[in-house]
Amino acid sequence: MTVAADNGFASAVQAMMETLRTACADPADAVRLLSSLAGYDPGGVPSTVPVGGAIFTITVCMGRFFRRAALSSLARACATYQPSSYDDALAVRLAVAPLYDAEILVAGDAEEDASYQALRSLRAAVLDDLMTRGSDLARLTTITTNLPQPSLALAYRLYRDASRSDDLIARANPVHPGFMPTSLVALSS
Repeated sequence: MTVAADNGFASAVQAMMETLRTACADPADAVRLLSSLAGYDPGGVPSTVPVGGAIFTITVCMGRFFRRAALSSLARACATYQPSSYDDALAVRLAVAPLYDAEILVAGDAEEDASYQALRSLRAAVLDDLMTRGSDLARLTTITTNLPQPSLALAYRLYRDASRSDDLIARANPVHPGFMPTSLVALSS
C-alpha cells in the first residue's frame, strides 16, 4: 500500500495512535492497547462486482495502514515501558513479536518491499531493546514459606532490605501485608 499524496488522513491516523499511546499513564497499558489495535482485521468479503471489489480492496489496505500505524506507536510504547524483571521483559517480547511477524508476512505477500524491510527493522529494534533492558534485571522465582509472614520480615529475610516489602505486596496481592501467602512469586535478588 502506498500513499501517493497525504491529504491529512495518514497524518491523522498516526496522530490518533500516538494520542492513544500518550493518553495511557502507564506504558504497560499503552503496550496492551496498541497490541490489540495491531491485530486489527477489518474483515470483508471479496467480490467479483467492480464496486464490491473496490470496497474490499480499500478495506484491506486500510486495515494494513491502521495495523502499521499501531505497530509504529507500539514500538514507542515498548521503548518507554520499564520491565520489572527479566521475565517481564521476556513476556512483553514474546507478546509483541508475533504482531510484527504477522504484518511482516502481510507486507511480504503483498510484495511491499519497503514496508517489509521497515517492519523487519522495527521488529528487530523493539525486540533487541526489550532484551537489552531486561537482561540486567533479576529473574522471578517462587518463594515458599511454612507459615504466613509479615511482608517486612519476608523482605528482610529474602533481600536484607525491608524497604522492598512494597514489591512483594504488589506481586502477591495479599489480603493483609502482615500475612503474606506461603507461596508467592518474587524477584530472585
